[in-house]
Amino acid sequence: MSFGRRSVEDATRDARRAVPSVLSSSRRARWQRTKAMRLVCALLAAAAVWLVGSPLLPQAVETGDLVVVVTREVPIGSTLSGADVRVERRLSGQRPVRALDRADAAIGRVVASPLSEGEILTAARFQGQAQLTGLGSGRVAVSVPLVESGLLAAIRPADVVEVLAAGTGQTVAPSARVLSVERPAEGVLGQGADSAGHVVLALTSDEARAVAAAVSSQTGPAGFVLALRGP
Repeated sequence: MSFGRRSVEDATRDARRAVPSVLSSSRRARWQRTKAMRLVCALLAAAAVWLVGSPLLPQAVETGDLVVVVTREVPIGSTLSGADVRVERRLSGQRPVRALDRADAAIGRVVASPLSEGEILTAARFQGQAQLTGLGSGRVAVSVPLVESGLLAAIRPADVVEVLAAGTGQTVAPSARVLSVERPAEGVLGQGADSAGHVVLALTSDEARAVAAAVSSQTGPAGFVLALRGP
């Protein structure tokens, strides 16, 4: 009987010793799993950062066409400098027809209309023959002097105006396209025949001859009146 009691006591004592060992093993296993999960999360985060910034992957800025972009607001009549433009890549579908692709093609040229920051520059934005592109054959650019400048603030390139001879009120060009606006000079030197400014208009050959004839027939300071037409 004593042998049986000792066997039971020994077994009980061994079981009690085993319980802390089992609990310790369970905690150790949980800690190892937590550590492994943290390591996996760290590796995944590092992989995500690498995928975003990897130079081996195709980057959007490395594809597309080169275009010249305006870096800041530019008033009408300004001469562009290197600080006004930069070259960027844009998707082919975002490239306007006749867009410039070199900064030196824009620097030193006079803009025929205000430019907005981020705008892609095209040849039609500059004063000169390029402004006549797309207006049909036979159109010529003519600088027309004005007798009053009140309407100049409301006129923008691409507007359509009626040109009236000062004095007679005769229409010399019923639908002239505005190419650029030359505002009147300021100060003492700006007073006189040219003080009201000019507009550069796209006219037919017949309209250009009518403007020239009207100027030659005027006895006072040569000039015209513009009537801004609706859309």
